[in-house]
Amino acid sequence: MASRMLLLGAAGGLGLYFRPLQAQLTTYTQHAGMSAWLLGAGIAVIALSSFARELVTAWTFAWNCFFQPLGKNASQEGRLNRFYQGQAAIYDKTRSKLLRGRTTMLKLSAAHLREQRRKNPNKRLIWLDIGGGTGWNVEEMDKYFPIKEFDAVYVLDLCGPLLEVSRKRFAARGWKNVQCLLQDATHFVLPEWTEEGLGEEGGLDFVTMSYSLSMMPDHLTLLDRVERFLHPSGLFSVCDFYVSARETTSVAGVIGDVTSRQCSWLTRWFWLHWFELDHVDLHPSRRQYLEHRFATIKSFNARNGFVLPGLIRIPYYVSLHTSRRVDTSSANQAYEIDAGNTISASPSPLLMPTLSRQASTNEIPDLALGVSAALSRSRSRSSASKPKQRVNRAYSRSSDNSDKSDSVRIDIAPELQLSAFHYGYRHWRVPYIDDPVHHEFRTFTYAFAWEDPRVDMEHLKINKDDSVLCITSGGCNALHYAIEAQPRRIHTVDFNPCQGHVLELKLACIYALEYDDFWLLFGEGRHPNFRELLDSKLSPFLTSHAYQYWRKNDHMFDSAFYMRGYSGHALRLAYWALRITGMYGSVHKMCAAPTLEEQRRIWTSRIRPIILSAFIRKVFLANPIFQWNSLGVPINQARVFLKETTTSQFAIDALDPIGLNSHVAKDNYFYQLCLEAKYTKDSCPLYLTREGFEKLKQNDGAALDCFRLHTDSIMNVMNRLGKDSLTIAIIMDLQDWFPNTVDSPPARGSKPCELTQTIRTLRNALKPNGRVFFRSAGQEPWYLELYRREGFKVECIHKRPIGGKIPIDRVNMYASFYCATKK
Repeated sequence: MASRMLLLGAAGGLGLYFRPLQAQLTTYTQHAGMSAWLLGAGIAVIALSSFARELVTAWTFAWNCFFQPLGKNASQEGRLNRFYQGQAAIYDKTRSKLLRGRTTMLKLSAAHLREQRRKNPNKRLIWLDIGGGTGWNVEEMDKYFPIKEFDAVYVLDLCGPLLEVSRKRFAARGWKNVQCLLQDATHFVLPEWTEEGLGEEGGLDFVTMSYSLSMMPDHLTLLDRVERFLHPSGLFSVCDFYVSARETTSVAGVIGDVTSRQCSWLTRWFWLHWFELDHVDLHPSRRQYLEHRFATIKSFNARNGFVLPGLIRIPYYVSLHTSRRVDTSSANQAYEIDAGNTISASPSPLLMPTLSRQASTNEIPDLALGVSAALSRSRSRSSASKPKQRVNRAYSRSSDNSDKSDSVRIDIAPELQLSAFHYGYRHWRVPYIDDPVHHEFRTFTYAFAWEDPRVDMEHLKINKDDSVLCITSGGCNALHYAIEAQPRRIHTVDFNPCQGHVLELKLACIYALEYDDFWLLFGEGRHPNFRELLDSKLSPFLTSHAYQYWRKNDHMFDSAFYMRGYSGHALRLAYWALRITGMYGSVHKMCAAPTLEEQRRIWTSRIRPIILSAFIRKVFLANPIFQWNSLGVPINQARVFLKETTTSQFAIDALDPIGLNSHVAKDNYFYQLCLEAKYTKDSCPLYLTREGFEKLKQNDGAALDCFRLHTDSIMNVMNRLGKDSLTIAIIMDLQDWFPNTVDSPPARGSKPCELTQTIRTLRNALKPNGRVFFRSAGQEPWYLELYRREGFKVECIHKRPIGGKIPIDRVNMYASFYCATKK
């Protein structure tokens, strides 16, 4: 660096005195133009010589990749040696920007290996890096997971020049447990094996392939061999270029991120043929077979735009896999038994005519594909435990009448393919299929809950035997229930998958992080190293779907997390409105007011006259577009309270009692967050206090095991949970969103309205004397009559009077709070 600066300084100095030097040189050349050219060339040579290494590297790369004739090589080994022989020393320098995703793969792998080592500290740890070339992966991995903790590391490649770089690299680091193997990957043999085929099946704990799967001529044999020798709980990490198939596979739906996985026609055609010129095969079947042969734990799709960002973007993926032989009994218990979920990613089914309900096994003809064996395995499993039939939701739309179908589905795959959810370390999130309808939710609506759990707990009276169902929202209230009551089960439900991602992230952070990092994320709403935390600490405890979402949206924690999402629109608008009107200083003082009396004075004299002015109430609060996009109030909910009051009066009744009688700085964290976009240690939800955090984290996060996060409609969830499965349901203001069918009943003979069906489903899912708690924007919502018709006893817990000054809770945004008990 010093020599470069010296040379650039010399070139700059010559340029500064260009004219005098040109005049001096002209006395010798007798030609001003020639003097200028010679002097300019000299300055250019001096300047360029400061980049001599980079220029030599660039030329070496260009010569070996584009100009050097490769000659005729019949074998893969000869072709690789010829291609890399002249550039092996500069391989890592010239591929750092092209081969994106390798660091991510290693960080994710290291995080998962640490969790494995924590659970089983005495198990041997063997790593095989297939196509490891120069050993860059091993050296980089040492930053995230010490190489000395591996019992053995093998770098396997078919290219001698690249392996020679590896040997020098490892010798310089003094690693004695790392060896280089010059072998064909499809027939790899480790030194500890005595002869071919005598290696210990399942003896490999960690296998990586970074940008090498696409270069393997016989990838099928290779993947089969890896599967044979990978430990049932081993980790197989892959990073490579790819192009997608024209249609998505059923497996892709339960891996997630289907949208970014798919490539346009031009992208598929161009990159497939471009890389084929270098004997690199990006055919979709390679990735498809990888995902078919192995269980996927994590998957991430991205585009590399290092040449011309936004124009030239090469698709690549990072994925973590394990063997399908791994024990998934805990996941099956969590999903099928506890949550009634039977989603899997079953492979290509074979449909055969059903002979009869009483038909015996020998009546089904034997096929070369081994159907009889598969069927017998299926029968042996079903006769032993009679599990619920797995349903492939990817086909559910086309098989709604499957019960009437004259066919039976027989799985002919070697192992039953489960969803990516089944192979995680924690089973909070219930599996769901990444469906096009989910893509309508670009982000979450709420990063926080908008109901007061203190009031809830006074009336819910939750105990350790309760099974509770609630709306996911920001997850704050569900976490409150887990801290104070620790019920047997908490089912959170939201059709928007992003809401599940928010709560899943909170659960993972509680489990994996220390309090200070957790507070920065969800107390302050920012963290300078969220991306690092996500990859290195949180990833083992997030589902593939959630990891993909947060990886693509890691900027949300750069600053003001609570101003993200749809509810963030309202907070941002409020922030700018307060700035423009000059109220921001007064609001800040109100949020920090040490006493309620001081808060009342600021509210009455400075804030209320503006925020509840006629202009604000008419232009914003009474505007249906603002109500929906910023406040999340649909038109049907607005109709509920407009039957009883006006929008202006509703706003006054909601906000006045808070400003006058609810101390924001010490007790009302709801408005603390809305006005300041962050919490304080004195005003925050229970889960953000150190005591609440430690209570959830203790005993290896045992209190978090009660969570089951559902991504579906509330009716579907309750139907799957089954009869008498719940004791308490907390459904917030959900019913306000339905159209009024009491004043406008459906036609005679038609199906019951959707809300009536929902209430009936609630009744079926609740145990006798089970209770439903809900809030409403109206004091007497129209659907109370529907509950009474369906056999519920309805009681009003709180009702906010029009013109009142005392809040019914710390939110005070709802006009009533009800309990309906199943008779």
